[in-house]
Amino acid sequence: MRWFSLLALVTLLLGTAASGIQVVYQTQEVRRLHVELQSVQRAQDELLSEYTRLLLERGTLASYQNVERLAVQELSMMFPESVERVEP
Repeated sequence: MRWFSLLALVTLLLGTAASGIQVVYQTQEVRRLHVELQSVQRAQDELLSEYTRLLLERGTLASYQNVERLAVQELSMMFPESVERVEP
């Protein structure tokens, strides 16, 4: 009976130690994943900021005033003096 009690005590101690080690490992894993999450969120914020800047730039480049300026300056286009109808 004494050996059984000693064996049960050793088993409980080993189980408790293994459980403690597992808790430490899981805690470290959670910390590592949290750091990775913060890094990914930071990258997402930077990409979202760049996307917003690109949307603003696209809106600026597509504005009527900018298109008209480019047509006149770079393509030498102008409004006609009079409108003529062309028959096919």
